[in-house]
Amino acid sequence: MIVPLFILPSYAAGDSCAPGAFEEGASILISGRLYPHEDRKMYVVPTQPLQVVTKGIALNHVALAGGVGFIGEQHREDAFNFGLMCQAPKQKTLGHDWQDSLPFRIESWGDDAARMKRFLFVGRQISLGGTLKFECWTGKDGTKRTNYKIRIKSAQYAFFGKNQKKEESAPPIAPSDDKEVAESPPKAKKRDDGIPF
Repeated sequence: MIVPLFILPSYAAGDSCAPGAFEEGASILISGRLYPHEDRKMYVVPTQPLQVVTKGIALNHVALAGGVGFIGEQHREDAFNFGLMCQAPKQKTLGHDWQDSLPFRIESWGDDAARMKRFLFVGRQISLGGTLKFECWTGKDGTKRTNYKIRIKSAQYAFFGKNQKKEESAPPIAPSDDKEVAESPPKAKKRDDGIPF
């Protein structure tokens, strides 16, 4: 399925973002930063000039790093869905500032989903590689709905920080008692090696 993206011109892309730079229907390679927006569109700011690629070549790779913002209700045993909050440079056109987080919906399947269930919790940091998906459906009320998701590629992720279970099960450190003096190991005797310093 074709994933609709909306390109915001950038200095890095040069004239390749100018209107009429490409023929209609051309397959274009875009390398850039993704910005999901409240208008339910996905914007991309190129970090390199856009390039025409041979028809039939389908490249779809997304690299993200951030913290888990939420873990939703899970409906399947073999799947795990969560929200990832990422930081990105300011984009005036979109009203995005440095303090704003960008929310991405993430899905994983099979063994990867099992690992996510075991190791992820709200606040956990993760970096991942995946593919961008676009879903379109009609709701029960008859309105058209759309959604972007990132599907994690098998084993293309890394967790950061301590596991939550280890943190919770670590024994608390007892406060020091001024009356008790901890024994320090005996000091080693200095040997005179004849060097004055």
